[in-house]
Amino acid sequence: MPKKTKKEKLLAVYRKKLHLLEQASKQPLIKMSEPTSSLTSEVGPRTNVKQTSEVKKTEQAIAPKYFFTDLRKSLILVVIIIALEIGLYFAKLIK
Repeated sequence: MPKKTKKEKLLAVYRKKLHLLEQASKQPLIKMSEPTSSLTSEVGPRTNVKQTSEVKKTEQAIAPKYFFTDLRKSLILVVIIIALEIGLYFAKLIK
């Protein structure tokens, strides 16, 4: 397995700190409302699911933009190629 680069290590440290801060900010609220430990263990995975769903939503919003621009370019190239083939066909018939 390749070793982590310095940038990857820094990103991992920041991710851990962010995760700890999120847990610390949400734990006092839950402990005040209900003191059961089962609820605090469920909070972690729920926040991760929310974060990943938000990331997926932004990725899905970006994807169609590039898809349609690439589709338009491809259609333009196909039309040019077909027009060139038709032009060459008629040029061959005339000779």
